[in-house]
Amino acid sequence: MKKTLIFIFVFLLFLSSCTGNGDPGSIGALITDRDPSAMIDEVYGLLKDGTETAQYIPQMITEDLTANNEEYYLGISGIPYTAGAASEALIQPVTYSFTIILLTEGVDYDAQRKIIEQNVNRSKWVCAAAEQALVVRTGNVIAVIMGTSAVCSELEEAFLSLYHNE
Repeated sequence: MKKTLIFIFVFLLFLSSCTGNGDPGSIGALITDRDPSAMIDEVYGLLKDGTETAQYIPQMITEDLTANNEEYYLGISGIPYTAGAASEALIQPVTYSFTIILLTEGVDYDAQRKIIEQNVNRSKWVCAAAEQALVVRTGNVIAVIMGTSAVCSELEEAFLSLYHNE
Protein backbone atom coordinates (compact mmCIF):
# COMPACT_ATOMS: atom_id res chain seq x y z
CA MET A 1 0.00 0.00 0.00
CA LYS A 2 2.81 2.41 0.92
CA LYS A 3 4.63 1.64 -2.32
CA THR A 4 1.48 2.38 -4.29
CA LEU A 5 0.99 5.72 -2.54
CA ILE A 6 4.63 6.64 -3.07
CA PHE A 7 4.35 5.70 -6.74
CA ILE A 8 1.22 7.82 -7.15
CA PHE A 9 2.85 10.75 -5.35
CA VAL A 10 6.01 10.55 -7.51
CA PHE A 11 3.88 10.23 -10.65
CA LEU A 12 1.86 13.33 -9.70
CA LEU A 13 5.08 15.26 -9.02
CA PHE A 14 6.36 14.20 -12.43
CA LEU A 15 3.16 15.34 -14.12
CA SER A 16 3.19 18.70 -12.35
CA SER A 17 6.79 19.31 -13.43
CA CYS A 18 5.89 18.53 -17.05
CA THR A 19 3.22 21.21 -17.38
CA GLY A 20 5.99 23.78 -17.75
CA ASN A 21 3.82 26.88 -17.35
CA GLY A 22 6.72 28.86 -15.93
CA ASP A 23 9.38 27.02 -17.92
CA PRO A 24 10.99 29.47 -20.33
CA GLY A 25 12.07 26.58 -22.53
CA SER A 26 8.57 25.18 -22.86
CA ILE A 27 7.38 23.70 -26.11
CA GLY A 28 4.32 25.00 -27.89
CA ALA A 29 2.84 25.12 -31.35
CA LEU A 30 4.67 26.92 -34.13
CA ILE A 31 3.26 30.31 -35.07
CA THR A 32 4.25 31.52 -38.52
CA ASP A 33 1.51 33.83 -39.75
CA ARG A 34 0.94 36.23 -36.86
CA ASP A 35 1.81 39.90 -36.55
CA PRO A 36 3.97 40.36 -33.43
CA SER A 37 2.47 43.85 -32.85
CA ALA A 38 -0.99 42.29 -32.73
CA MET A 39 0.31 39.59 -30.40
CA ILE A 40 1.60 42.28 -28.03
CA ASP A 41 -1.82 43.97 -28.13
CA GLU A 42 -3.50 40.63 -27.34
CA VAL A 43 -1.27 40.14 -24.30
CA TYR A 44 -2.02 43.69 -23.14
CA GLY A 45 -5.74 42.95 -23.59
CA LEU A 46 -5.51 40.27 -20.89
CA LEU A 47 -4.12 42.67 -18.30
CA LYS A 48 -6.91 44.03 -16.17
CA ASP A 49 -7.12 47.42 -14.52
CA GLY A 50 -5.33 47.29 -11.22
CA THR A 51 -2.43 45.18 -12.46
CA GLU A 52 0.95 46.86 -12.28
CA THR A 53 1.44 46.54 -16.04
CA ALA A 54 -1.91 48.14 -16.94
CA GLN A 55 -0.70 51.55 -15.78
CA TYR A 56 2.05 51.49 -18.45
CA ILE A 57 -0.07 50.45 -21.43
CA PRO A 58 -1.52 53.88 -22.35
CA GLN A 59 2.02 55.27 -22.51
CA MET A 60 3.40 52.57 -24.84
CA ILE A 61 4.61 52.79 -28.40
CA THR A 62 5.11 49.63 -30.45
CA GLU A 63 7.54 49.36 -33.34
CA ASP A 64 8.69 46.58 -35.64
CA LEU A 65 12.08 44.99 -35.08
CA THR A 66 14.62 45.65 -37.82
CA ALA A 67 18.31 45.03 -38.33
CA ASN A 68 18.85 48.58 -37.04
CA ASN A 69 17.12 48.12 -33.66
CA GLU A 70 17.20 44.38 -32.87
CA GLU A 71 20.30 44.63 -30.71
CA TYR A 72 18.66 47.34 -28.59
CA TYR A 73 15.62 45.15 -27.89
CA LEU A 74 17.20 41.67 -27.83
CA GLY A 75 20.68 42.48 -26.53
CA ILE A 76 22.24 40.89 -29.61
CA SER A 77 21.88 41.05 -33.38
CA GLY A 78 21.76 38.18 -35.83
CA ILE A 79 19.02 36.12 -34.17
CA PRO A 80 17.16 34.31 -37.01
CA TYR A 81 13.59 35.65 -36.85
CA THR A 82 10.93 36.30 -39.46
CA ALA A 83 9.06 39.07 -37.65
CA GLY A 84 9.29 40.96 -34.39
CA ALA A 85 7.88 43.92 -32.51
CA ALA A 86 8.71 45.74 -29.31
CA SER A 87 6.68 47.88 -26.96
CA GLU A 88 8.29 50.49 -24.73
CA ALA A 89 7.34 53.68 -22.96
CA LEU A 90 6.92 56.67 -25.23
CA ILE A 91 8.33 58.90 -22.51
CA GLN A 92 11.51 57.73 -20.82
CA PRO A 93 12.94 56.79 -18.34
CA VAL A 94 10.51 53.98 -17.64
CA THR A 95 12.49 50.75 -17.42
CA TYR A 96 9.93 48.64 -19.24
CA SER A 97 10.20 46.67 -22.48
CA PHE A 98 8.11 43.90 -24.04
CA THR A 99 9.37 42.29 -27.25
CA ILE A 100 7.99 39.38 -29.26
CA ILE A 101 9.83 37.66 -32.11
CA LEU A 102 8.86 34.75 -34.34
CA LEU A 103 11.94 32.62 -34.90
CA THR A 104 12.73 31.24 -38.32
CA GLU A 105 11.28 27.76 -38.68
CA GLY A 106 13.75 24.94 -38.11
CA VAL A 107 16.36 26.72 -35.98
CA ASP A 108 17.13 25.48 -32.48
CA TYR A 109 14.48 27.54 -30.68
CA ASP A 110 15.72 26.94 -27.15
CA ALA A 111 19.33 27.67 -28.11
CA GLN A 112 18.18 31.02 -29.53
CA ARG A 113 16.26 31.74 -26.31
CA LYS A 114 19.41 31.03 -24.29
CA ILE A 115 21.52 33.29 -26.51
CA ILE A 116 19.08 36.16 -25.98
CA GLU A 117 18.87 35.42 -22.25
CA GLN A 118 22.67 35.63 -21.96
CA ASN A 119 22.84 38.92 -23.87
CA VAL A 120 19.72 40.85 -22.88
CA ASN A 121 20.66 44.27 -21.56
CA ARG A 122 18.66 45.30 -18.47
CA SER A 123 20.62 48.59 -18.44
CA LYS A 124 19.86 49.74 -21.98
CA TRP A 125 18.24 52.94 -20.72
CA VAL A 126 20.34 55.96 -19.83
CA CYS A 127 21.14 55.82 -16.09
CA ALA A 128 18.48 53.19 -15.36
CA ALA A 129 18.13 49.41 -15.27
CA ALA A 130 15.14 47.10 -15.24
CA GLU A 131 14.70 45.18 -12.01
CA GLN A 132 14.20 41.91 -13.89
CA ALA A 133 14.50 40.50 -17.40
CA LEU A 134 12.75 37.34 -18.58
CA VAL A 135 13.20 35.53 -21.88
CA VAL A 136 10.26 33.19 -22.37
CA ARG A 137 9.73 30.76 -25.25
CA THR A 138 6.78 28.81 -26.50
CA GLY A 139 7.18 27.03 -29.81
CA ASN A 140 9.05 29.38 -32.13
CA VAL A 141 7.90 32.54 -30.31
CA ILE A 142 10.18 34.34 -27.88
CA ALA A 143 9.08 37.10 -25.53
CA VAL A 144 11.65 39.35 -23.90
CA ILE A 145 10.13 41.06 -20.86
CA MET A 146 11.88 43.71 -18.76
CA GLY A 147 10.56 45.72 -15.86
CA THR A 148 9.70 45.24 -12.21
CA SER A 149 9.29 41.65 -11.03
CA ALA A 150 5.50 42.18 -10.78
CA VAL A 151 5.30 43.46 -14.37
CA CYS A 152 7.49 40.61 -15.65
CA SER A 153 5.34 38.05 -13.85
CA GLU A 154 2.07 39.54 -15.17
CA LEU A 155 3.30 39.68 -18.77
CA GLU A 156 4.82 36.20 -18.65
CA GLU A 157 1.56 34.73 -17.35
CA ALA A 158 -0.54 36.56 -19.95
CA PHE A 159 1.84 35.64 -22.80
CA LEU A 160 1.92 31.96 -21.89
CA SER A 161 -1.84 31.79 -21.35
CA LEU A 162 -2.39 33.05 -24.91
CA TYR A 163 0.31 31.23 -26.87
CA HIS A 164 1.51 28.22 -24.87
CA ASN A 165 -1.13 25.81 -26.20
CA GLU A 166 -1.96 27.41 -29.54
